[in-house]
Amino acid sequence: MKKGTLYLVDDHQLVIDGIISLVESSGEWEVIGYANSGEEALQKIPILKPDIILMDLEMPRMNGLQCTEKLLAQHANYKIVILTFHHEKALVQKMVKMGIAGYIIKNAPRQEFLSGLQAVMQGNKFYCTQLTESLLEVNPLSLKRESNVKLLALLSQREREVLQLIAEGISSKEIADKLHLSPGTVETHRKNLLKKLNVRNSAELIRVALTEGLLD
Repeated sequence: MKKGTLYLVDDHQLVIDGIISLVESSGEWEVIGYANSGEEALQKIPILKPDIILMDLEMPRMNGLQCTEKLLAQHANYKIVILTFHHEKALVQKMVKMGIAGYIIKNAPRQEFLSGLQAVMQGNKFYCTQLTESLLEVNPLSLKRESNVKLLALLSQREREVLQLIAEGISSKEIADKLHLSPGTVETHRKNLLKKLNVRNSAELIRVALTEGLLD
């Protein structure tokens, strides 16, 4: 399977090295270049044409917001994912209106980060769970209507697998055996699904999943 290509823009080399190690260990991504400044990114990205651009916001001279604005002015179809510690509500909303493909906080869980990249690669918008719940103040079920963000992008691949098996009427123990997980881990996934989909029990979970087209 062809790997997705990434271009990183961050002025901290340790951060870049860490992201390279993380994404390439997944086997699904290739980092084809990186820049330590917005100016360098503007020169290299049109030549390399990555599938996704990971953009930090806090950089000297030209910050990530300015660089993003210039890139999208050049090519509105660039898939730019903001990867930063900054999550002020006004800033997030400005970036969303600008046309970014995603916004992920740097302390997001590894799997959520990788699932977010896959969602963007598939043409979806992606905002990490922390952002969706605490900053945008949007019910996850309304994201498709209000922000054109597909609900499926909120779920990790493993959560989708667990959701599918729950809908098939399989018990937690059987799910654990099938996915080679501990029963406790399955219960954690179940609780996360209830929280993300804003429901109280498995019956509501299945109803919402069917209504929103989340099941195969």
